Order: sequence, then C-alpha cells, then structure tokens
Amino acid sequence: MSGDLTRGGVEVRGDPALEAVVEDPDSAPDVSLLRSIELAVRVLRGMAYEHRLHLLVLLGAGEQTPAELAGAIPLDPTVVAHHLRYLREARLVRRQRRGRNVYYTLDGEPTRRLVEAVIRYADRR
Repeated sequence: MSGDLTRGGVEVRGDPALEAVVEDPDSAPDVSLLRSIELAVRVLRGMAYEHRLHLLVLLGAGEQTPAELAGAIPLDPTVVAHHLRYLREARLVRRQRRGRNVYYTLDGEPTRRLVEAVIRYADRR
C-alpha cells in the first residue's frame, strides 16, 4: 500500500479497517462511524477501572482537587494524578488551574449523565 493513508483527516496507517476505506471506499465501513467507535472505546476504557469510576462518581458532586480526591479514596496522590490524566485524555474530566491549585470537574452534563447511567445500570443487575 502506498500513497496517502488518510481519510477525512484521520490517519489510517496500521488500522486494517481504515486502510480498507482508502483502498476501496465503496466496500469499507464509514470512517466517521469507525472514529466514533474508537472514541467510545476510549471513554469506556476510562470508566472500566474501579478507581477511575470512583473518581468520576466523586467528581459528580462538584469540582475537587487531586488532594481532596486522594483523601476520599485510599490511593496515593501520585496514583490519583495518573488516573486523572487518563480521564482527561479520555475527555471525561476537565482541569482548571486557579493560582497554585488545580481543580477537576466532569467534562460537562453529558459525562455526568453517562456516569449516572452506568451506576444505575449496574444497580439493576
């Protein structure tokens, strides 16, 4: 395979399904659907670990500092910082610096609803 390996601005090299879109657009799945699935997997992986989900639930009550979060669950602050970075990369939380303090919040109302829905779903099982 040679030439341009992008489609709609999405790098496809190394992803067989996306490479198929470049080679034969008529027989390959929709790139936007594949991109949405990729992003959904990133979000679900962010929530799929017990401590990260716990952090999301705590942030549902409002913004908190990493130190406050570390005090609420039995984790070393360094581990909390690692999980918060993962959640930021998954676009589940936002970070805001005010002076010397950093505050984390859920990334909007859709994230809050998603976390609540996951907890409700688990409760009914």
